[in-house]
Amino acid sequence: MMMSRCPQFCVVGHPNQGKSSIVSTLVENDSVRIGVESGTTEQAERFEFRMQNKVVLALTDTPGFQRARQVLAWLEQVAVAPADRPERIRAFLAEPQHQQQFPDECRLLEPIMAGSGILYVTDAANEVSRADEAEMEILRWTGQPRMALINPMSEQHNAAAWQATLSQFFQWVRVFNPMTASLPSRQALFKAMAELTPEWTADLTRLSQQLAARDQQRLLDVSLQLAEYWCRQVSRREPLLTLPPLLTDSPEVYLQQQLDQAELQLFQQLATQWGHGQAELQRDVNWELDHDQLMNTETWYLWGLQQKELLVVSGGAGMAAGAMLDMGLAGSTMMLGALTGGVLGTAGGWLASKQLPGKRLGWLPLSGKKSYVGPVKHPNFPLVVMARALTFTQLLWLRPHAERSRLALTAKASDWSRPEQVRLLQWAKQLQNDQWKSKQQQELADWISEGLQQRLKAVLQQEQQQSFL
Repeated sequence: MMMSRCPQFCVVGHPNQGKSSIVSTLVENDSVRIGVESGTTEQAERFEFRMQNKVVLALTDTPGFQRARQVLAWLEQVAVAPADRPERIRAFLAEPQHQQQFPDECRLLEPIMAGSGILYVTDAANEVSRADEAEMEILRWTGQPRMALINPMSEQHNAAAWQATLSQFFQWVRVFNPMTASLPSRQALFKAMAELTPEWTADLTRLSQQLAARDQQRLLDVSLQLAEYWCRQVSRREPLLTLPPLLTDSPEVYLQQQLDQAELQLFQQLATQWGHGQAELQRDVNWELDHDQLMNTETWYLWGLQQKELLVVSGGAGMAAGAMLDMGLAGSTMMLGALTGGVLGTAGGWLASKQLPGKRLGWLPLSGKKSYVGPVKHPNFPLVVMARALTFTQLLWLRPHAERSRLALTAKASDWSRPEQVRLLQWAKQLQNDQWKSKQQQELADWISEGLQQRLKAVLQQEQQQSFL
C-alpha cells in the first residue's frame, strides 16, 4: 500500500452523488464547481486545504464511474491472489487503449494508485445495483484506505441495504451532509478518516485541533471587527464641505448611501476572510418594502423594535443613565436623575415624532451650523445595525462552503433580552455624545463575543440532537 506524506483522498463514486459538494465543504473552498446536472466534474482536480500556510489535507475531485462492470470484467480475466490485486489495477492503467476506452475510470484510479485514500460517495436513494457493486469491488482491489460516505441528498429509501453492503467493502461507513455540515460534523469525519491508517492519524487529529483553535481566534477577531464597525456606523457623520462637488442628491441621501456601502463592505470583507468569496447577500426580500438595505427605514421595525417596545427600551436607557448619576451622588437626588433621564429618553430627545422612520430621511440631523450631516439619532438605528451584522456573521459562520444559495437576513433586535437592548442604546448615546472610551469598546466587543458564542452553541447543539434522531 502506497501512502503519501500529506493526507490526501480521492472522492469517487457514481455521477451526481454530491462528490464535489463534499470536496468543497471539507477543504473550505467555494470555487469547486457544483451543479445539479450529471457530469459537472469532467477531469480529476486536486484541491488543497491550508492551515497556517501549510497544506494539511488534499482532496481530488474525480469524474464518476461510467463503465465499472467492464473494468471489473477485465481485472477478473486473470486470477490473482488478493495481495496481487493492486498490481492488477496498475496493469489495467498501463494498457494504452484503456485511456481512450475507460477515460473516467483511469482518471480516478491514477491518483488512488499514486497513494491517495478513498472517499466513496453515494446518496443511497436507489437500490444497490450490480454497477454499484462493481465500483466498490474495484476500489477494494486498490488496497488503499477507504471510507464510504452516504450523502443524504434526497430521501434515503434504501439506506439500510446500502449500509449493509458498504460495510463489506469499506473500513468505515458514515453519513455526511456537505450542505449542512458544521465544524463538529467535519471534526467527527476527520477523526474517522484518521483511523483509516496510522500514517495519517497524527496529521488529521492535528487538523481537527487547529480548526477548533482557529474558530476561537476567529470569534475574538470578528467581535473586535464588528465592534469597530458598529461604532463607525452609529457615529458616522459626513462634513458638508467634503461632499462630492457633483452631488445631485441631498446630503442626507449621501449619508444613507455611505452607510449602506459600509455595511456591504463589511459583509464582503467577512465573506472573503472566511473563504466564501462567491457568497451573495440577498438584498431584496418578499416584504414588499423595496430593497433590504440598511437605510431602508421601512424595514427598521422588522429588524429593530416596534414603537411601543422602543418607547420602553429607550426610556430604560435614559433611566439607567440617570440611575448612574444618582449612584455617583450617593443617592442625594432621590432618583430625580433617573426619572428625568427616563422621561427625556422617552418623550423628548430620540423619540420626537419627527425622528420616526419613514420613506423620507428628513429626520437625519444636521448640526447647528449645518457643517455636517449625521450621525443618525433614531434609537432603532443602533439596534438595526447590530442585528443585521450579527445575523450575517452567524449565517456565514455556519455556512458550509458547498452551500451556494444567497444569504438572507432574518433575525431582529427584538430577539434580544430587554437589558441587552437598553445596554446597546446606552452605548450608542455615550458614543454619539463623545463619552466613548477604550473600556466601553472592550465591553462592546466582549458582549458581541459572548452573544455570538451562545447563539452558535445553541445552533450546534440542535444540529447534534437532530443527528441522533
